[in-house]
Amino acid sequence: MSLFAWCQWLEQTPAALAIAESTWLFPLIEGSHILALPLSVGMIVIFDLRLLGLAFQSGPASRLMKEILRWSKTGFAVTFTTGVLLFMTHAGKAYGNPFFRTKLMLLLVLGINAVVYQTIFYPKMAEWDLASRTPVGARMCAGLSLIAWIGVIVCGRTMAYQF
Repeated sequence: MSLFAWCQWLEQTPAALAIAESTWLFPLIEGSHILALPLSVGMIVIFDLRLLGLAFQSGPASRLMKEILRWSKTGFAVTFTTGVLLFMTHAGKAYGNPFFRTKLMLLLVLGINAVVYQTIFYPKMAEWDLASRTPVGARMCAGLSLIAWIGVIVCGRTMAYQF
């Protein structure tokens, strides 16, 4: 079975049809997806701005990360779950949509970027917090994150108008 055939099958499953044909369920899921963005992406933006030295400089980055991480994880769980449910309802259309494909590629870049940050810079965060100097690589991760998240949101909103 090809990926496109799988997407068409997914779109025709009882769960996908129930969501797509419901008067209230699809808008509730879509609204939850959009409203969870500030919890997930918003918290990441706050941390990225701190790493870049553009905002939230009053305390150590490690303390800020600790405070926002639980909110970001909760927001990500809601955003991811609702995103999968929304994808199910339009999987066949999303498959060929260039904005959807770009969004997925950007999410992959963001995942790799997060792994790089977590493995290289996060373990030494306490050290560079004391020096009050964010490493260049951590700042590059933050800059890439900001740019990619803007792209994800733009692609997500743009593709929504094409279904």
